[in-house]
Parts: sequence; structure tokens; C-alpha cells
Amino acid sequence: MEHLVQFLGRLHPLVVHLPIGILFLAIGLELPARRKKYAFLAPALPLLWGGGFVSAVVACVAGFLLKLSGDYESEALDTHQYMGIALAVTAGIVFYLKKYRIYLRLQLPVAVLAGMLLVGTGHLGGNLTHGEDFLTQPLLAFLGKEPVKVVREPIADINKAVVFLDLVQPVLEEKCYKCHNNSKQKGKLRLDSPEHILKGGKHGEVLVAGNAANSELYKRLLLPEEDDERMPPKGKTQLTEEEIELIRWWIAQGKADFKTTVAQVPQDDEIKPILAQYGSGESGEEEGAGTTMDIPAVEVAKADPAAVEGIRKVGGTVAYLTPEKTFLAVNMVNNPDFSDEQMSALLPLGEQIVWLDLSDTKVTDKGLQQVAKLKNLTRLSLDNTAISDAGLVHLKDSEGLLYLNLYHTGISDNGLKNLEGIKNLKALYLWQTQVTPQGVALVKQAIGDHIKINYGSETDIL
Repeated sequence: MEHLVQFLGRLHPLVVHLPIGILFLAIGLELPARRKKYAFLAPALPLLWGGGFVSAVVACVAGFLLKLSGDYESEALDTHQYMGIALAVTAGIVFYLKKYRIYLRLQLPVAVLAGMLLVGTGHLGGNLTHGEDFLTQPLLAFLGKEPVKVVREPIADINKAVVFLDLVQPVLEEKCYKCHNNSKQKGKLRLDSPEHILKGGKHGEVLVAGNAANSELYKRLLLPEEDDERMPPKGKTQLTEEEIELIRWWIAQGKADFKTTVAQVPQDDEIKPILAQYGSGESGEEEGAGTTMDIPAVEVAKADPAAVEGIRKVGGTVAYLTPEKTFLAVNMVNNPDFSDEQMSALLPLGEQIVWLDLSDTKVTDKGLQQVAKLKNLTRLSLDNTAISDAGLVHLKDSEGLLYLNLYHTGISDNGLKNLEGIKNLKALYLWQTQVTPQGVALVKQAIGDHIKINYGSETDIL
């Protein structure tokens, strides 16, 4: 019975469109039908109001059953529910009064009332499903008034950053809050505060401090997109490999007090380069902070400040990896519209850029022609881009490349053949590509046993 109720409740988003369409038509025809020229429309109005009433009642029943799931905050949902009921009742009253002359006096105010209820109910429903700015955001953008957004200050010193507050929470806010907030709680789970994260959801705890492998908050990020339990679900903006790794590291460090700083947590080789890409690029310079991990043993000139500013102007984040400001990490996470045409901004620093993250950008195979000109590149992230086998041809001579992320791209076995000459490659990410196990085996054989190839899940590392 519980599953039947759940099924019927989930019909609400489908059923609700029927009364919306019928009642909009009825309201729109009310005034024209009073004119002699359009009098032929009048006989259709009782049918429309009656149909709108019946379909609205069905939508209300389905909505009530959906409410029983507990996935929505009751206060916001109650307002939507009561307005929907009021709309159904109004449609029923209009249908009943249509045969009486008194309705002619009530026609205009009733039509206005029904219209307001229809728009208000639909707006609140959209807020519950898609977020509070679902309707207003594009309207404000059209008017040239962007909604107020929380602006986070750049991380000046990564070692002083609070792991959850400064690194993990922004990821949850961007990718998870729409389904797990104070208004909507899928699975009765909220992720918008430490207290609610620790409380868990309908199926219990989602966070097991010190044990990422048994934490639902992490495990569900690794499921295939087609899996019903995948978080975020298919069709929603997915977390990048780096973001998933951040959450794994935060859980695995074993302190669920949400106040631990980066300096207080042990850092493995996988998390160090990710941490280095955060911040304003001034991290710890007075202390001579920096890392020699994956930095080539060559001498290059200090990075030109004008060229660094040029990258920031196209939306890039630049972090200095050495106290001398010679080697750089560049991340385009703040500019998903970054494209091939903007790649020229990187070329003046062709010797200094050693880590480059182009995840979730619009870079294509053409852009990889420019990437190949970055002589000292050791780490390259191309996940969730439109690159294909043809693009990897431009990387075949990148002998210094140590880390390459091709997650969720169009790469196949043929493209991997271009990597067989990169003998120093240590880590290769191939989730959700067209690569086969046979292709993975050939690359490993060509490069050597030192390479780690992540092909599908946390445990599927070859």
C-alpha cells in the first residue's frame, strides 16, 4: 500500500498540468464570450470550468498523497496545497453558478480570482520543485537585475581554510541544496546545515565519520547516473571528480565537528593538488608555502602578473604553486562558458602553467591544440567536456603529463592509443567514457604497472 500511495502521489506533476491548461483557457475565454461577435464560445465555458474542477480535484488528491512522502517542508507545502484547494473550489462554484443570471455580475471578479489562484499555486509548486528563484531569476535577469548571491571571499591561505565551511559546503550548496533544503527534502534529508547532515534522512545516517566507504553521502556519488539512488540524479548538474574527492577526504579524515582546518588534516597525494587549486593565488607566501608535488624540475621565469590577470579576466582561478611565483595551477571552475576562443589567454604562461582544470567547460578538440603548447603541464582535467578521440592526438607528445582526467567524455579505445607514449602518466580517470576493459588493459601494458586507471567506481582501480 505504501508503494501504491507513493506511485499515485508522484503522478501529481503529470496530472497538475491538465487543470492548469483547462482553467487558463476558461479564464481567457470568459470576457470575449460576453461579446456578440464571440458568443459562440459561451456554450464551451461550462464544460471547461467543469473539466477544470474535476481535474483540479484529482491533482489535489495526488498532491496530498505526494505530501505523505515527507520530502517537502510542511509550511511551504501547506500554502501551495491550500491555494490549490481554493482554486478547485472556485472552479466548482463557477461551474455551478454558470446557469444562474447572478453569475453575470460575478464574472469579472471570479475570473480575476481564479487567475490569481492559478498563477500563485503554480508559482509555489515551481518553487517547491525547482527552487525559490525558479520563476523570478530569468525575469530579474531580463530586467538587468541579477538576484543577490552569496559571495564567498577567496581563500587567502588554504591551510587556514575550514574543510567543511570553505571547501565542502560550497559544493553541497551548488549541487545538492535544490533537493535537500529547508523547503524540499528528498528522502527526508537536508544538507543545508551540519545538524541536519548528522541527523540523516529517511534511511538513517548519511555520514559515518572516518569511513567514506560506508557513508551514503559519498557512496551515492559513485553510482552510475542511471541508478535511481544516484546523487545528484541523472539530468542534474553532477559533481566533478575533484569535488567527489574533496567529500571523500573530508569524511575520511574522521572529525565530524565541521570545524577542522586543512592544516589539521593529513593530506594524501590525491588531495594535495586539488587543495592547491583553491584560493586567491596568494596562499601562504609569507611563510614560503608551496609544494613540489608534480612540479617539473626545470627553471622558468616568474609568471607575468599581466598574463595572470588576463586569465582571471576570462574567469580563471590562478594559484601559485611555488613561493617564487614561477609555477601555476589554473582552474576554470568559475567560468563554465570558457571555450576554445579563450584558450589564447593561457599561452603567455605556456611555461608556467603545470596544472590545468578545464572541467565542465565548452572546450573541444580544437582547444586541445592550444593545451599542447603548455610545455610543462603535469596535471590536466578535461572531465565533462566535448573532447573526442581526435583531440587526444594533440596530447601524444605531452611527455611530462602525470595526471589526466577524461571522465564523462567521448573518448574510446582508439583515442587511448595516443596516450601510450606518455610513459610517466601516473593517474588516468575514465569513468563514463566509451573505453572498454580491453582498451584499459592495453594502455596499462604500454605505460606500465605504475599507472592507476580509475574506470568505474571507488574499487575499480586497475
